[in-house]
Formats: sequence, C-alpha cells, structure tokens
Amino acid sequence: MSANSYKNTNEKYKKKPNKLFKSFFSIIDGSFLTKSRIIDLLPFFFYLMGLALLLIFNSYYAEKKVREKEELRNELIELRIRYITTKSELMFITNQSEIARKLEERGLVESTIPPRVIEIPEKKRGFLLNIFDRSNN
Repeated sequence: MSANSYKNTNEKYKKKPNKLFKSFFSIIDGSFLTKSRIIDLLPFFFYLMGLALLLIFNSYYAEKKVREKEELRNELIELRIRYITTKSELMFITNQSEIARKLEERGLVESTIPPRVIEIPEKKRGFLLNIFDRSNN
C-alpha cells in the first residue's frame, strides 16, 4: 500500500485574476496606454471624450435655461402684482366721488342739476337741401 500524504490545497484553490479585474487595474495604473492595441482604440476614446464633453455642455446649458426660466417667472409675478395694484389705484382715482373730492380742492363743485338733452327738430326737406343749409351756417 501506498503511504498517506497531504494534498497541497494552495495550488488547487488559488484564484486566477479575473479579466475585468486586470483591465480595471491596468486603467488605474496607466499600463494600458503602453499596449499596441490602444492605438487602434484611440478614435473610440476620442469619441467617448467628445460625448462626455457634449453631455457636460448640455447639462450646463439646461441649468442655465432653468435659471433664466425662474428669473422670468419671478419677473412675471412682479409685473402681474404691479398691474393689479395700478389697476386698482386707477379704479379708485376714477370714482365719481374721488374726482369730486379732488376738484373741490381746486374750487370746483359737482352740479346737483341733472343735464338736459336739447333736441332740434330737423326740417323735413330733401337730403341735398339739408346739406346746402348746413354748409352755409
């Protein structure tokens, strides 16, 4: 019979580095730049950098537009408030009692006699005669 021996477990369960793990560390330490394959991938990296710059620009542009929109909304609210107050002041100033009070300070008083309509009866003549009569007066 053969003698019993211990198995070397270190070799059996030794973890092999994962490809993703290797590529991640090669990016971090910069060793991926020394490989010849990187030259083939440069256009793709430039494309990714362009997309990243485009996304950054787009986010700044969107934030700028949101700020402008908020400023315009605040200005609209302020103008609406100014419109309402001006309109109410105008309605108050144009009241008959307010006009009478302001004119009273200048010495004018409101008439208590109602106005009358004066009607002048038109002569029953032809159209052309009425025109000639009015032009002479």
